[in-house]
Amino acid sequence: MNLIFSKARVLVVEDEKIIAKDIESTLKRIGHESAGSVARGEDAIIAAEKEKPDMVLMDITLKGEMDGIEAAKIINDRFNIPIVYITAHQDEDTIEKTKGTNPYGYITKPLDDRDLSTAINSAMYRRDVELKLKDAEEKYFRLSENAPDMIFSQDLNTRVYNYVNISALKLTGYTPKDFYDKPGLLEEIVDPEWKEQYHFTLKMIRNSNTTIPFEYMIINKNGSKIWINQRSVVLRNDKDQPVSIEAILTDVTERKNYEQKLEETTLKLRALSNYQQKIREEERLYISREIHDQLGQDLTVLKMDLAMLGKNAAKKTASEPNDRLKIFVDELKKITAYIDDIINKVRKIATELRPDILDKLGLREAIEWHAGEFEKRSSIKCITRLSEEEFILNPEKSISVFRIFQETLTNTARHSGADEVIIELSIIHGWMILSIHDNGKGITPAEIEKGTSLGILGMKERVLILGGIWSISGEKNKGTTVQIKVPLS
Repeated sequence: MNLIFSKARVLVVEDEKIIAKDIESTLKRIGHESAGSVARGEDAIIAAEKEKPDMVLMDITLKGEMDGIEAAKIINDRFNIPIVYITAHQDEDTIEKTKGTNPYGYITKPLDDRDLSTAINSAMYRRDVELKLKDAEEKYFRLSENAPDMIFSQDLNTRVYNYVNISALKLTGYTPKDFYDKPGLLEEIVDPEWKEQYHFTLKMIRNSNTTIPFEYMIINKNGSKIWINQRSVVLRNDKDQPVSIEAILTDVTERKNYEQKLEETTLKLRALSNYQQKIREEERLYISREIHDQLGQDLTVLKMDLAMLGKNAAKKTASEPNDRLKIFVDELKKITAYIDDIINKVRKIATELRPDILDKLGLREAIEWHAGEFEKRSSIKCITRLSEEEFILNPEKSISVFRIFQETLTNTARHSGADEVIIELSIIHGWMILSIHDNGKGITPAEIEKGTSLGILGMKERVLILGGIWSISGEKNKGTTVQIKVPLS
């Protein structure tokens, strides 16, 4: 639709009846419609409320107590209807008086068709543009006010805030009024550790023609620390000087916390990998020493004895067969004893690597056996309370639970200062639950959370891989409890 040629209903306010009738006839002739005519300002107000015309043609000079300017002001304030003045003289004083009524144009008497048509069409076009602009402003204002992010506009020279939406309260704890009353409030609540970086980035933004997003931390009015992501645009004057900044602030605290936890987890996993490599190397070193220091030496002695036995056998003579035979038998007995000792040591090393009782009799018996061995080596009394209920745990789960049990007892001996450990195993609702409680000094929450507690982290990850639940708790001078819950199915 061409707005310039749209049809308008026009109220005519003219105290000369002949002129009023002529204007009404002209309106119809040029394609518009008359909403009636009145001669007094008071009647114009009543007609405007009743007829609701699209615009008013207002004579400035009217008979009666109210002139056209006064009537126009009331109509404009109450009904927001466009006013076009009809005047015999467009002198500066008269024009100045009409400015407060927001006039949409002036027509000088006598009126001709072209002037009237141009004035009406221009007024209606301007009215339509203003309504659309107002609708757009209201629309974007609603969008801004309902946005979850804080939006603000700030003068860069005075630091005064031109606009701050209501989301500022949720994000910072301060109301828009607080920002209006206190220029530069945002800069003041930036966390001290971030102020230097914040001002440096703002300087970059002022000197840049592009949007630069950046992140920093603020201190909310309630004292909590909030991570902020800010996207800014700098507005410049015709001399390309920065005059104001418009920005959107988003709360990214949750993402930052997640990233921090992810980084901590990555560091822990990296440390855990190094720790496991260290454990493997220590285990290899232990096996190497056991083989070298015990089996190697014993096999060397056995080799020497066999060599000596061979020499003695070669010296055997007929004159002393019985003595030589006796010596030969004694040497064989000694060698046999060496071999038995070597076999026992091999069994010991193999058992420590993986006890065959675990494969032959199962997890319960392996736990009881290891508890007994641990008690002998550490002098820490072990009390076992193992359920007699039959259960089936696959080999993978069995060896993992057994290794965790071994490491728990090792940690108890190294760190707890306990002299007694209670070991309980039970089957409840399809779960195997193993609990190890000592009466030592008790582990603290700080020790549990400490990134260097890699043994704890390793045990926890091992249980999680099995689909189980691992927990540890301690009480000062009352000991530490480790619980392992593993699903049977």
